[in-house]
Amino acid sequence: MAVMGILLSLAVPSYQGYMLRVHRTEAIRMLLQASMCQQRVYAGRGSYDTNKCHPGSEHKRYEVSYNPPDTQGRTYIAMATPKGAQLADACGSLSLDQSGARSISAGNISVMKCWNGR
Repeated sequence: MAVMGILLSLAVPSYQGYMLRVHRTEAIRMLLQASMCQQRVYAGRGSYDTNKCHPGSEHKRYEVSYNPPDTQGRTYIAMATPKGAQLADACGSLSLDQSGARSISAGNISVMKCWNGR
């Protein structure tokens, strides 16, 4: 019974970390959708519109917003903010700008590690 307890104490945190990484792909998908939508808006109007392109998800683990909204339409930063259990993810919020630059709100972990699902 003690061996079983030890195995569970090792397996549960590992599984929880795995699920956080898996669910982070939801944020990445939503940010890429927002980016593609903004590029279509730009192609049609010659400027970005941060009032449009707010992809959602049925799971509601992340919320996409534009931070800060650019009233001139020259730039945008789409940010996926974690909600609920996803707040435990070490990467924090993920963001993507009009040039494709990726970033995260956490300072103690690599941007590439978060965006590549590690």
